[in-house]
Parts: sequence; C-alpha cells; structure tokens
Amino acid sequence: MDLDQVRNIRIVNSGLGSSFESVVGCTEKLIGIQAQYQQFGEISLFHRVDGLTRDILDQVYARNEIIKLWGQRTTVHLYVPEDWKNLHEIYSPRRTWVRKHCEDLGVDLDDLLMRIDRLGRAERFIAKEELAQLMGDQAKKLMTWGGVLIEASLLGQIYAVPQRPSTRFYAHRKWVDGISQDSWRDNVDEYAMDRFLSRYLASYGPATLADFKHWSGLPNYVFLKAFRRIEDGLARFDIDGKVYYYPQGELDLSKQEVIPQVKLLGKFDPLFVSFADKGWLADAKYEKEIWRTAGHVEAVLLIDGKIRGTWRYIIKGETIRFTCYAFGRISASDKRRVTVEAERLSMFLEKRLQGFEYE
Repeated sequence: MDLDQVRNIRIVNSGLGSSFESVVGCTEKLIGIQAQYQQFGEISLFHRVDGLTRDILDQVYARNEIIKLWGQRTTVHLYVPEDWKNLHEIYSPRRTWVRKHCEDLGVDLDDLLMRIDRLGRAERFIAKEELAQLMGDQAKKLMTWGGVLIEASLLGQIYAVPQRPSTRFYAHRKWVDGISQDSWRDNVDEYAMDRFLSRYLASYGPATLADFKHWSGLPNYVFLKAFRRIEDGLARFDIDGKVYYYPQGELDLSKQEVIPQVKLLGKFDPLFVSFADKGWLADAKYEKEIWRTAGHVEAVLLIDGKIRGTWRYIIKGETIRFTCYAFGRISASDKRRVTVEAERLSMFLEKRLQGFEYE
C-alpha cells in the first residue's frame, strides 16, 4: 500500500467515488458533516448523495432525520439524531472552554443551562433572540462561537434546527426522541469510544491514530484504552514510518482507482477536516492555501482525485459567479468539465451560473 492508494480509497470511502443513496445514510456513515456554514455543509452532501435537491434536504430537516449538534472539535455538524447520545457519552465528561469562559464572566453556567432546558421543554422552537434575552447583558459573549449552546448540546438538552443561510431556532431533545436526560445517565455505554474509533477507521481509513486525534479533537489518553480493546480487529501497514489502520476484512482493494470526476468541494469538506497529515492529498507548497489560520479550510477544486486550486463564489440576486484560484495550468478540456460541474452546483443552490473565472 502506498499513499496514492490510500488517497484513492479515502476519496471513495468519503462518498466522492460512489455516491450514497440518501442524506441520512451519508451523514451517519461520515459521522457528521461539518456545517457551521450551512451552505457548505449542504454542498458536502450534494457531492455525495445522488439526485439531492434543497427540497429533499428541507423534507429531511422537517422530519428531524438530520439535526445540528456540536461534536468533533467542538464545532457544529449535521448529524443523525442517533449519534447524539454517542457525542454525549464521549464529549460531555470533558471540560470545554465554555465553563472557564463563564467563570471569567462571572456567570453560573449550571443555572443558565437549567433555565435553557426549562425553556426548551416549554416551547417547540426557541428563537435565538429568546436565548439572548435569557442570557441577559452578556448574551453576545456567552454565545460567541456557540458558547453556552455547546454545553447545552453536549449535555443532550438542545439542538440547532438546520436552516439556511444560518441557524435561527433551537429545539429541545424531547421533540426528537422524548428520551429523558436521566435515562442517558442511567444507561452509560462504556464502549461508546470503541465504536466511535472503529467507525472513524472504517469511514475515513486507512488512517493513523494521529488522524483520529485531529478529527475527533480528543487527546490520546481519552481513546488509547479503546484502541487497545479493538486493536486485534484492525489490519495495519506502515508508510514512511507511520502506522495506518483499517478494520480487518473491510479494505476494498477495488477502490484503489479513482473514478474520473470533477468536484467543487465546499469549505470544511469532510475530506479536508478529517486527517492530521495534509501531504496525502495536497502538495506541501499549497497546504497554506487550503488550510488557513484559525482552522479555516478553503473550498477546493478536485479533478480526478487531485487538487487543482481553491474557489469562491459571489451571489447577486438569482445569479452566481465562481472564481477559481488555480494551482497551475488547467487544460481547456478540464475547464469545460469544471463548467459542467459549476452548472450542476448552481442548480443545486437554485441560482443561475453567470460565469466561471480563473486567476
């Protein structure tokens, strides 16, 4: 096995070589789709689910089949509701930056969470403005980057309702499954981390433990015991001194060939937030063009499994215009393929393609 084979298998496992049949299946398999920017989370799904439209997404959201929660790296993702308890088991025992933030502000976090829980049980949807009013004069600081809402989500109290262009409403867990928080506490799953790690290796592998640490945002000591418990069920191989793991019997060697395709992957695509090592996919001289400061990940043009540049768009009314910042020459035939993909993406975004420029 070499890095080219690893790259191809990861691309296919991510759903870019063989699309998922449903939004729910894709979201469950990839253990969430990062979506602090709603449109880019939906673009990630668009590239992985056959025939996806915004109308289909809206129906999925309305049925609570997909909700927004804070999870890996304490960032907001689209998840299937069944993963909420797993996130609670794995992340709620850890002290997040939120508690210290509240202490610094002189705010009683536990009291505030109790009041949020009470409000969520009483109302079907809680407007962001209502939460701000509940938090008082320091609401803006308490809700920065999610803030108190991160704790409320990890504790299993409230979730963000998926909406575009951004979240406006939140809702209590009782409206999803009706299971009490006490039930979660009374039924602790001591092997939740084992399955979390196994699922990651099956969905994103072959991968290293450093990759899992990066994707999950967890320190080594939190998951190493789980790794020891599942280690016998993992296949392993070395490349350049790094050990890669994959569940035994699940390595599909037919996935070593990337299907010729063009993808305008959105910001924070799963392919770019799930691995510590960047060299498996990107030339070192372009890494800083993709992975920017403060954890920001650019939208990327992928042609036949290779990164060819980054891209951005501007929407004016009913039109959309793309600009690609190419990492080298792109042939006329590939540009035609890119335009076809831009047309597809524009239709998904319900806009008319006005142009695709290269810089």
